[in-house]
Amino acid sequence: MALISREVWWFEPPKPGQTEADLKWGFLEIYTDRPPVFVDERPSAEQMAKRKSCRHFPDQDGQG
Repeated sequence: MALISREVWWFEPPKPGQTEADLKWGFLEIYTDRPPVFVDERPSAEQMAKRKSCRHFPDQDGQG
């Protein structure tokens, strides 16, 4: 079992009007030989700031 990637990820995508602070965060781990796994471990503030994914937050009307 080899880990390919470990990225900051939300547990569920945001609903319209939700902000980063409203969501449950953790890590998405991707392996060579098994399905992706969500690790329920809060990322540090630095890890959150440097994340490459999960940056789209729709506004109240679902746009944005």
